[in-house]
Amino acid sequence: MRNPQGIIFLVLTIVTLALFVSALSRKLRILKLGAPENRFDNPLRRLGNFIMLIPLQGKMLREFYGVIHLFVFWGFIFIVLGEIPLLLEGIFPDLVVPLLGDNPYFYLIKDALSLLVVVGLFIGLIRRWVLKPRRLYRTSEAALVVILVLAVILTDWLVGAAKLALAEGGAVAAFRLTVGYPFFASVFLTGLEPAALAMFRDMVWWLHVFVFFGFFIYIPNSKHLHVLAAPFNGYFASLQPAGAQIPTFDPLAEEVDEYGVGRIEAFTWKQLLDSFACGECGRCMDSCPANLSGKPLNPKKLICRTLKEHLLEKGAVLLRHGLQSTKDLTPERLTELTRLDPEAEVLGRRLVGDVVDPEALWACATCGSCQNLCPVANEHVQKIIDMRRFAVMNEDNYAPELRLAFRNVESKFNPWGVSWSERGAWGKPLAVPLWKEATEPEYLFWVGCAGSFDNSAKKVSEAVAKILETAGVSFAILGPEEKCCGDFVRRAGNEYLFRLMAEENVAMLNQRQARRIVTACPHCLNTLKNEYPAFGGNFEVVHHTQLIWRLVQEGRLQIPAGAAPASPQRVVVHDSCYLGRYQGEYEAPRALFRLIPGLELCEMERHRDRSFCCGAGGARMWLEEDADERVNLLRARQALDKAPQAIGVNCPYCLTMMEDGVKDLAPDQGVEVVDPAVLIARLL
Repeated sequence: MRNPQGIIFLVLTIVTLALFVSALSRKLRILKLGAPENRFDNPLRRLGNFIMLIPLQGKMLREFYGVIHLFVFWGFIFIVLGEIPLLLEGIFPDLVVPLLGDNPYFYLIKDALSLLVVVGLFIGLIRRWVLKPRRLYRTSEAALVVILVLAVILTDWLVGAAKLALAEGGAVAAFRLTVGYPFFASVFLTGLEPAALAMFRDMVWWLHVFVFFGFFIYIPNSKHLHVLAAPFNGYFASLQPAGAQIPTFDPLAEEVDEYGVGRIEAFTWKQLLDSFACGECGRCMDSCPANLSGKPLNPKKLICRTLKEHLLEKGAVLLRHGLQSTKDLTPERLTELTRLDPEAEVLGRRLVGDVVDPEALWACATCGSCQNLCPVANEHVQKIIDMRRFAVMNEDNYAPELRLAFRNVESKFNPWGVSWSERGAWGKPLAVPLWKEATEPEYLFWVGCAGSFDNSAKKVSEAVAKILETAGVSFAILGPEEKCCGDFVRRAGNEYLFRLMAEENVAMLNQRQARRIVTACPHCLNTLKNEYPAFGGNFEVVHHTQLIWRLVQEGRLQIPAGAAPASPQRVVVHDSCYLGRYQGEYEAPRALFRLIPGLELCEMERHRDRSFCCGAGGARMWLEEDADERVNLLRARQALDKAPQAIGVNCPYCLTMMEDGVKDLAPDQGVEVVDPAVLIARLL
């Protein structure tokens, strides 16, 4: 190109880069408002997470549209790489970029992927505006992005076609393996004179430049900021087990003067980055039991709209006035700022109450489905618990039934409020030994509150005891020495009470030298295994189904020959969230069911790591549910649709919730809700 055009292009490039960097810089400065958090450890593991989540699109590929996104993702990368030689022509007309500028294989891949991007975009348009799934928002912004990307690809093809028709530079050699450039050259440019072709090339080239630069500026100023943020979010994803990601703090520490998160800037920078990384795919809301049962919690909206929009709005005002936080902002100072700057009124909004609906926070069952499916490693549950902590510990604002459960744990060490002295009563008819009286037992059987006091769960405790005795496993229980592990207490936001329970239980377990623990409650399992190490409790903890299956494999437990055929014969399996998604254990419960003679095992549509929550986790067990439809009814209906004679469970919470669901939906069908240990114990 002639020199004046090169100067214009150079100026345009500088302006574009300046606007891009300025927008990105504002976002980074807003992220820096967040609390510090160390996510820079173990770089090799983080790199592995990044590769799996981003280049390989690991979680996206779990559904058909994820395959399309994979092609769009890589197509976008090659399109951007193709812009390097195309745009550098504006400054250095004779420059040939190594590996890109005259490489026919690069242009072949780029051409093929560009075509796949076009196909993918049209499929996306049909899906979003014709099929209209509820999880996808139909906005003008989404349509604009499609138009911009299509314009970038189309103008690129037309510029290349003009170069090919003119046979200039290395275009003929570089494009010889492609299809798009020759196609557009033969269809649109055949018969044009060289002067007309040159004019057409220049016009379309400038159009391409303006479209691409416009898109480049648009990205950091739109929801498509996730294109830039998601790779970093993938790299900085938590390396902790799913059940160990709730941060621990000491409420009594002198430096702690605010509990939980009551201001957007009190989230860590990584938690704030989540909102920038969200691509609004809706996988979280499509699997959220609270959302699907009509409650006000929508995890997608919470992350990408509610928190993100508030962060951008409040962050801009904080930066404008040179503030890092509103923690120490007095009412007088807020009034003064608002008088000078009306937008400063956002500084006075309460995060829990004015921005986030408290009912949405308490609707969460902490099932982990949102995080499990999120393709960019967003961490929803921790944010919700942080805000619950603020509501409970700072404002003393929570449901009366939860207040009663807390009080029962404080006084009787269990949420039911039954006397602590009765905790081991279920085991007396079976002569189950107490740990303090036993001689070096092989396992401590941590019974849990439900297994000690709930009538249905006590049957599981009895079955486990019978199986362990039959297999020759020496075990004992703590009886009155055992206290609530604090699972629901922590997830309800009462970190002070949880810490009290954790410290007392760990001290007692260490004193009793209990190192190998088996429990029939996945919630106790997760707490003892993943959360107690922060308090000095390092134990080998297994679920009862895992231990029983191991005993079978070792030959220590055998189903008697000629055991009577099972009743029921057809069992549909329900995966508990805290054994499945949190511990990654799906096979042990199924393996035990398969041991039962004559038993037919079947699966629900939502199973294994896509299993649907029973609705009891995250303290929901102790809260009233008045939504359009209770979560346990949704799950029970999914089970009953398979026409089972029984619903197989492996968690006391699930046992209760599914029993209640069956009673409401099919009281006369005789469908049993049963743990595999109970069925096995019947045969011994």
